[in-house]
Amino acid sequence: LDEEAIRARVRARLELVEEGDYFAVLGVSNDATGYEIRRAFIELRRAFEPSRILTPRLLDLAEDVRKIIVVLEEAYEILRDNARRERYRRAIDARPE
Repeated sequence: LDEEAIRARVRARLELVEEGDYFAVLGVSNDATGYEIRRAFIELRRAFEPSRILTPRLLDLAEDVRKIIVVLEEAYEILRDNARRERYRRAIDARPE
């Protein structure tokens, strides 16, 4: 990917991170299976690996990339467990719009 594509990708994922919906952060539906969640996490974690995307000209994105990784890992930690995922889903559904 070229620099602008990487910047756009980081900005887009950061918006999802700031919205705070773990399903959206991982790019899966609210009824995703554990397998789908794991696969999405692995793909995104690889895609946002700092050593892969942070070239010297993109170092200004380092903090945003770190924030994305932290939230990806939080989302995976919550959503990979069936019981925790169900509690999270109920909490999301109960939130006022």
